[in-house]
Amino acid sequence: MVNLIPQPLHVDEKVGGVFFSKKTELSGAFAEIFDVLKTMLPEAEDAEENKLIFAEDKTVPAEGYHIACEDGDIKITASDKAGAFYGVMTLLQLCGGADSFDAVEIEDAPRYHHRGFMLDCARHFWTVDKIKQILDVMAKIKMNIFHWHLTEDQGWRIEIKKYPLLTEKGSIRKSTALTFTGYEEHKEPRDYTEYGRGLFYTQDQVRDVVAYAAERQINIIPEIDMPGHFVAAIACYPELSCTGEQVEVSDRWGVLDNIACCGKENIYNFVKDIIDELCELFPYPYFHIGGDEVPKGHWEVCPACQAKIKELGLKDENALQGYFNNVVSDYLKSKGKHTVGWNEILEASENLDRSIIPQWWILMEGSNREKQWLDDGGKMILSLVDYVYMDHPYAIRPLEKTYSYGPEKMGITDDSNVLGIEAPQWTEYIRDEEKFDMNTYARLLAIAEVAWTAPENKDYDDFESRLEHLREYFASIGAVLAPSWIYRGDTLGEVPEEERIEAGWKAWRDDSYFEVKLMNRTNS
Repeated sequence: MVNLIPQPLHVDEKVGGVFFSKKTELSGAFAEIFDVLKTMLPEAEDAEENKLIFAEDKTVPAEGYHIACEDGDIKITASDKAGAFYGVMTLLQLCGGADSFDAVEIEDAPRYHHRGFMLDCARHFWTVDKIKQILDVMAKIKMNIFHWHLTEDQGWRIEIKKYPLLTEKGSIRKSTALTFTGYEEHKEPRDYTEYGRGLFYTQDQVRDVVAYAAERQINIIPEIDMPGHFVAAIACYPELSCTGEQVEVSDRWGVLDNIACCGKENIYNFVKDIIDELCELFPYPYFHIGGDEVPKGHWEVCPACQAKIKELGLKDENALQGYFNNVVSDYLKSKGKHTVGWNEILEASENLDRSIIPQWWILMEGSNREKQWLDDGGKMILSLVDYVYMDHPYAIRPLEKTYSYGPEKMGITDDSNVLGIEAPQWTEYIRDEEKFDMNTYARLLAIAEVAWTAPENKDYDDFESRLEHLREYFASIGAVLAPSWIYRGDTLGEVPEEERIEAGWKAWRDDSYFEVKLMNRTNS
């Protein structure tokens, strides 16, 4: 049996073994990727010298590849450097850390172009080294989009030279909530240690990460959330809000009503200044503006917002957000960028720029906006919370449920306008690598297969078998996978699904680290 994740289109097992190591000579097409590939080749122990020959063939689908083994050598045929790179990632899995593999012939290509992972670095900061380790794992499983969530109510994490207060002050909050228990009463347990001072990415660090990702065929989409989730910016520049009140960076999770004032011209200038600097750092032609969870109570009573609505002849406050989105989208277009936003931006879809790309994470009750957007030719990224969000326990969202995801779960029968699938990792209650690894990596493997593999080639039991066969290999590259009894959601015993989910939510509210503690108690 050939154990690969994601599952390729076609695999034929051949007779004999093939060496693949630092003694393997790389030659042929796509020489621009050789340097990074040489750093990944297995150490040569008893390996013999052989060749890996790359050939370019424009009939191979984009990002696809063909592997053939003959006379001890290897040939990878692809139409582009991404496909050639992914062919080598397949060889590395076949070796599993050794310096040889059983001969195969493989033909492969992805289902979707956008195969993404989003990391929230605003609630809790993740070092450049950790991000590079994540990028390494993503490359090995042929994921190609890193969505970098950089700003929130609770912290601004990227250097903007024109607005130094964003990181000098906007990165720091006074305390951090530890669980959801008592949230409604403002009595949730919390760590009263200051968090965030100096925890941001300099522009030089961003350039380094972007270059590192590009070598691994990964593009980075930055997200600056606007006009909601904006308290960290308002704490630094109060004039960006409707009231102009001085506030602190929030230390509360959830949806906050202090949002940017879209009735004042200064917010548009501020956002354009941010875009100017970030477009110099992020070459990929996509930019995420958030747009989710925007309570508009302040706008309803704000003289500037109401005057803007009247001046522009807008229907209501939702239309004002639509206007804001369009202004930002037009400016991003002038920079050669496509605008991406969470699917709440469709609340103003009647006047929304048709080139904007919604990311569908939540089902809007009684709304058919998303399907209509697709039917009318609009593009979309799929990230439905109930299947792909990684921050909740496996008791709530077992790995099998994540693996079952696809456009059909959202009632989409024609996915021709679906760009792809992305899984977010939100980090309100993920504050160390142990929990990050447990909650993330098994799900990342599942999402990689969901986004790459043709539906007819998917089988959860087979996927789990391959995952377990590859467990040591992934551990060797830093992807520590949750134990099977945890990712199956068995942490609460044999109970009916409805009871398991209810108990899972209670455990999450009371102690967001309960699965980590269960695992450590078992291991001890």
